[in-house]
Amino acid sequence: MEKVHCLALLLAFSSATSASPVDVQDCTLQPLEQGQGVRVLYSTGRVPSGCVSRAAPEADREVHVLYLQCGDKSGMSQLFLNVSSADGNSTQRRKVVFVVSANGFSLLTIHSEDLPLTFIYNSENIFLNMNTNNGETNTTALPSFASGEELLKWAKLKYGGVSSFASVGSPQRIHFQVGKEIGTSEDCIPETDFDAGQYLEMDVISSEVKSCPHPSKNPRKEAHIVWLQQGHQDSGTQAVELNMNVTCDKGDPFKELSVVLVLKSQHSLLWNIGSTTHSTQFLVSGKYSLKHMSSGKIDGEALPDSKEGLIRKVHDRGVDFIASYTEIPSANRITLEVVRCAEESREAATTPQARSHPHSPTREIEGLINLVVPWRCLENTIEVALAKQYLSVLKDPITIMTLSDSRCVAQDNMTHFVLRSGLEDCFTRVESGIHVKNKLIVTLASLQQVTIPFQCDLPEKLSLQLFSTPEFRLPSTTLEFNEVAYVQVSLRTADQDSSLQLQECSLKATGRTSMPLIRNGTSASSSVEILEVPDNSPGTRIHRFRFVYEAKDGGRPSLSATLVCWVSLNRHNPSSFESSLDVKVNDPNSPSHDQGLGIGTVVGITFGAFLIGVLLTAALWYIYSHTRPLAKMQPVSANPPASESSSTNHSIGSTQSTPCSTSSMA
Repeated sequence: MEKVHCLALLLAFSSATSASPVDVQDCTLQPLEQGQGVRVLYSTGRVPSGCVSRAAPEADREVHVLYLQCGDKSGMSQLFLNVSSADGNSTQRRKVVFVVSANGFSLLTIHSEDLPLTFIYNSENIFLNMNTNNGETNTTALPSFASGEELLKWAKLKYGGVSSFASVGSPQRIHFQVGKEIGTSEDCIPETDFDAGQYLEMDVISSEVKSCPHPSKNPRKEAHIVWLQQGHQDSGTQAVELNMNVTCDKGDPFKELSVVLVLKSQHSLLWNIGSTTHSTQFLVSGKYSLKHMSSGKIDGEALPDSKEGLIRKVHDRGVDFIASYTEIPSANRITLEVVRCAEESREAATTPQARSHPHSPTREIEGLINLVVPWRCLENTIEVALAKQYLSVLKDPITIMTLSDSRCVAQDNMTHFVLRSGLEDCFTRVESGIHVKNKLIVTLASLQQVTIPFQCDLPEKLSLQLFSTPEFRLPSTTLEFNEVAYVQVSLRTADQDSSLQLQECSLKATGRTSMPLIRNGTSASSSVEILEVPDNSPGTRIHRFRFVYEAKDGGRPSLSATLVCWVSLNRHNPSSFESSLDVKVNDPNSPSHDQGLGIGTVVGITFGAFLIGVLLTAALWYIYSHTRPLAKMQPVSANPPASESSSTNHSIGSTQSTPCSTSSMA
């Protein structure tokens, strides 16, 4: 009671010291701009239109119809659909079918607790991202529907009936429960302002927040008005949770922010107020409670039933800055997020250009790309393929896309931005042998750059390695006959909760029957021994064994063989893998293959070849020297006749061209 008395004195003091009233005509509510740092979020089970009925004709099937009314048909909305089982049993056998359509472009991300789901949707304007192991998508070409009622009519004809129908606005997230009987009527007939709270709850960011501009950049106080307009069907006693969070993008939040919080609703509603600023005045209709005070319920006061009356009520408290005015149709929880920084940075924080808003181009691009997930890991490369159809909604288009290394630029092929890179290039990091990390950097037409870190895992792969020593250090492709060989079977996987089971291994030699090594996870013969494995490194599952390859029939082994192993990975969805390794077989007792030519043989062959070459050369010279043509030789007399002149002899001697005449003259 003492705390309540202090609170009452504080409110009375605040009212007594209020400044002179300000003319309400000076406040003209205008849509809140992105840079003004106020966001109102609420959760509700009420939809603009909806209905429920008994389950579809098949008792083991549910059919739920969702129609998304995108606020901005020219843009792209983002929706997260979280599907859970009403009884918490993820193994329920009932089939669940969702029929989804939209009147604009929408990115739909599905998350479920491993439930068997089937989605029928229009792939022309809905882009689906399944985050579930059991999910199944069916891109049935739905016709274009101008309204949710037309979609509902189509679904009834298709399935003979539906379990539920909901036409929703532009929520950020929908929590949907399946596996429960939610209707008793024979037919699902839509009702306006339908309460779907028994199976559906939406998280909505209000797009109807308004404010009154203030000439001062640093007003002393600010007011936030929330008008919860519950319908008459909600006349029963209800409780709504409200929290106000003051944050700062850069630096410390302004904790001493002075606020007047106006909460308007039906008198029967109870406001459970959680976090607020230390300097907050409350104007609340009906009753309210403060979670940080154990004072019970506090009586509020009657508040005007008009927008102008509420603004005048705030001005009577000496506050002429209406930071936010929001009308909410229905809610279970409301969160008021206010971005205000400490005094030294407050002026910069209240400047629209200096504040990062959740709907800024940067946030939109980050959310868009993270929903589309354009990257994937292949065996030795990264591949990024970003379809331009997803980017058509951006007001500031993407012009360039690179990885962390700006030299790795994506190619523009008119329909996609495509980029391929090796794992050793573009500043790519590989962690634990399987997790590949890099950053996607996009440059907008305004020259602004947006960085999106990403990670993908290398595909699961089974590998076999042969070793000749028990240290398992130097892999080999040669199998020694009648000697111990060591085999390591390793599976690359990111599933750390799974276990690897070695099922079958055998050695298939060319021209011989297969030699079983491992059968049903155990040794197939006495020559095979399964070995203990040290702790597996992250991203790898390992099995080891050793064996001796010997020919049981006493014959010699084949020169080549193939080692084949098959393993199973035990997890939620069991998988099996098979791998093989070609090896050469080395038999030390086989002279034709392993002993080869000795050094003496090699030297003897070399000397013989040299001797044959010398003898052949001598024979050729002998033949040449004894088979010259003798008929062409001209003998020369030692005493020429006296009648011949010396000049004639000289001429004759000088014209001889045969080797014999030349040597005779000499």
